[in-house]
Amino acid sequence: MGILQEFYEGLLDLIFPTKCVTCGGIALDYICEECMKYVVPVPQPICQRCGHTLHGQNCANCSELPKSFTRGRAAGEYVGVLREAIHQFKYNGLRPLGRPLGDLMYRCLINDASIPWKHCDFIVPVPIHAIRYRLRGYNQSELLAKRVSELTGLPLETSAIVRTVYTRPQVELTREERRENIRGAFAIVDNHVINGANVLLIDDVATTCSTVHEASLSLLQAGAARVYFLCVAFGA
Repeated sequence: MGILQEFYEGLLDLIFPTKCVTCGGIALDYICEECMKYVVPVPQPICQRCGHTLHGQNCANCSELPKSFTRGRAAGEYVGVLREAIHQFKYNGLRPLGRPLGDLMYRCLINDASIPWKHCDFIVPVPIHAIRYRLRGYNQSELLAKRVSELTGLPLETSAIVRTVYTRPQVELTREERRENIRGAFAIVDNHVINGANVLLIDDVATTCSTVHEASLSLLQAGAARVYFLCVAFGA
């Protein structure tokens, strides 16, 4: 970013300050500090593999999924502040929300030692289909991944895996339908990049873990050593 662009953007922020997407107050990054305090953490106890809250002795997600990713975590629950912020980020074009949401993900990484991110080789965002990219204009997971990459210093790899099947939005489907909807939706473009690598996979929301599971399977089948995933929020 050039000096002049930074100056003009700073001037615009002074004249037209951004507003918090949840309370409407002034916020530097679209979520004010006060609202950040109301981000709901993932309730304990959690599954040590996928990171979702346990309801009983066995994890409903992991008991139904074949082995793929090694471990996953989320910055919070998909309720309240995070739900509204992710909705605005994903569906209403508020791309700058990738910065504060990415910051939350980074804090999750450094506060929870479950994911050995310092030993990962690079970050991979979960891809969206080309049609959806044209309709939306961006991949929200890639924007999150860029911010996490900036904060961790891990390289960002955006071209190794693609989404080859145009699927229905997962949010519209039942648990069983989500698994079937996403099956076989990803393909690897460059095995040489993936082979032997420890990968940190980034997504926005994970509910049944079906999407991160399928993406992880594709990466592992291409030779990845391990796949860890990190998302902004876990859906119920």
